[in-house]
Amino acid sequence: MFRPDPISWLQFATFWVIVFVGAIALIRAVRAQGDGKSAKKSTTSAVGILIQCIGFVSCATGPVRVVLPWNAPLSLICAIAVALFGGGAIAIFVAATRAMGKNWSVVARMRSDHELVRTGPFAIVRHPIYFALFLYMLSLAVAFGHSAQLLLAVPLYSAGTIVRIREDAPSAAILRREVHARFFRRVAETKERKLFQRAIEVNHAQVMPAFRLENHLAT
Repeated sequence: MFRPDPISWLQFATFWVIVFVGAIALIRAVRAQGDGKSAKKSTTSAVGILIQCIGFVSCATGPVRVVLPWNAPLSLICAIAVALFGGGAIAIFVAATRAMGKNWSVVARMRSDHELVRTGPFAIVRHPIYFALFLYMLSLAVAFGHSAQLLLAVPLYSAGTIVRIREDAPSAAILRREVHARFFRRVAETKERKLFQRAIEVNHAQVMPAFRLENHLAT
């Protein structure tokens, strides 16, 4: 068993505030995820979630040494780290789920009306929610004084994340092909529309002088 780092009640309590706020964000996201009609849920993704959870449990399990005064420099630094990691995780999660809208779900699924999301944090990171969960794990490790247990937790979490990413990859590839196909159709339609407008302009330029000459001769 890894020897825990000394912690204070300040950093420990800060983490539970993060847990409370994160739970509210998760409940809101679940309520807003839609009914999931015509959605195919992935069993493999559920396995990946299980492996990720084992990584979290391995990080949280073990004794806690609450021996530091709350105002000790190390206590203040660790409390700030807990708040930054945990707060950053919640902020990224909220932004990502809002960008995904009804496309988001805990277990990977493919809706009939699923769309490829490229806004919000997805414009910067391909898998922002997995990154948010990793930050949350770091917050937990610092709060519990279990930094050494990250040696076990990080590989487990990474393995679960890889499983989920590989499961999501085919669906994402299909969506990208659909987006590209729609893009090229719009480009082709735009070119055809411009050519048609150009043809009208050329025809107008050729017809109008003759029409004016005919009117002039008639008068």
